Amino acid sequence: MKEELASLLNKYYAGETNEEEEALLKLEMKNVEEPLHEKDIFSCYAADSILPDGIEKFIFTSVEEKVNKKNLRFRIYSLTSAAAAMLLLVTLYVGYQREMKTEKDFSVMEQALSRVSESLQPDQEEPEMYVLWVDNNVEIIIN
Repeated sequence: MKEELASLLNKYYAGETNEEEEALLKLEMKNVEEPLHEKDIFSCYAADSILPDGIEKFIFTSVEEKVNKKNLRFRIYSLTSAAAAMLLLVTLYVGYQREMKTEKDFSVMEQALSRVSESLQPDQEEPEMYVLWVDNNVEIIIN
């Protein structure tokens, strides 16, 4: 029996045991009456491995609820961000169109006022010129 226990321990430390062999090893360690260091270790593992009933189901449902909340929050944030981006684009486009219309209206108004101004002002007369002196090569004229 000691040889079988020693071979199971060697296999366990090498990481080559399966679950059945580990369960057998834990059972054998409980029944060993000789003081072994491994007995203390396996008794410690056995004490730590006792879990209340239903704890796994509780943990998995809690994790799923948190994941679902995060997914919902992510969807809400994504939709809100998309809506804000669309609103910003529409606002910028409307503002640009309004500015272009204002510039066009200003240009039309400027042209209309220029034509009205031209039609209201009398034609410019040519200024009277006073000839002071005339020579073959030189004329002196004063406006």
